Amino acid sequence: MSANNASINDEAEHVATLVYPDEYSKNVNQVASVSSERILFVKRKELAMTPYELLQFPTSSLTSVRYKKRLAIWPMLIGAIFVTLVLFILTSEVAPGTRVPVGALALLLVLGGGLFLGPRRHQLTFEVNGKTLRWQSKAGDFKYKVASSQKVVDWARTRGILRER
Repeated sequence: MSANNASINDEAEHVATLVYPDEYSKNVNQVASVSSERILFVKRKELAMTPYELLQFPTSSLTSVRYKKRLAIWPMLIGAIFVTLVLFILTSEVAPGTRVPVGALALLLVLGGGLFLGPRRHQLTFEVNGKTLRWQSKAGDFKYKVASSQKVVDWARTRGILRER
């Protein structure tokens, strides 16, 4: 199926767009959009001209939707390492006459603190015909994807298929 076929406006009510078409190649094996009639899934293709293909799953066979807010572990670990490194440098004894780039340390401390405290993710899990389809936001996109993920949660709640964790 081509991307043009998937974007044809059908009679179904659009619920939310989780991944935009220009981001499909960066978000393979994830749900791209949800409508009242179908779930659009971006599947990775190995050794092909296009890196992905679009699959449609009917929402009539959807059995459950789970929503979870998660922390992005790897950026948090990197941020903690940066903060620890700066604190180690600031508390260690420095020989007289040694130049310490204070601006670079401050920049590293701010960057590390932001990475350590900031990254959260939305995660939606869809159960369709025994298959599990997932979508999770990027670590820095939490606040930008709140509306889309909330629309899917509200839609699933009205259909009675939202499973609270």
